[in-house]
Amino acid sequence: MAIISRNMETQERIINTFEELQSAIHSLKSQIVEFEMLFNQACNRHIASDFKKEWLLDRISSRHTMILIRHDSLQLIQETVSAYRDYDGFFLDHKQLLDAIELLMLTHAEEEEYEMAAIIKKWHEKFADAVYFLADLSY
Repeated sequence: MAIISRNMETQERIINTFEELQSAIHSLKSQIVEFEMLFNQACNRHIASDFKKEWLLDRISSRHTMILIRHDSLQLIQETVSAYRDYDGFFLDHKQLLDAIELLMLTHAEEEEYEMAAIIKKWHEKFADAVYFLADLSY
């Protein structure tokens, strides 16, 4: 059984969380494209129905807006976390990294952007779990 230092295990966990974040961003980009196409189709249907399908536009627009908020939030987190990454791909100063994400969350809460703050909080918790994990000491 190989012994891995706590720091290396922490790095692995943070890197995995960061990759999960990047994957979520990529998925949201695909959803944004899909909703833009749906919106165009809904506009055409609205026009074809003599402007009687406004509810469809509103529904698609609302969902598109939520996806954009999620995407923008994850982009901000990615930029913040990337600032603590060195050239070798390792994350430096874990406490400051978590503090920076928390500050980002609080800033959006103060600006009453509660959806963004909630999304950032979720990812703050994920990164905190990666940093402050309990090692499995069972044999």
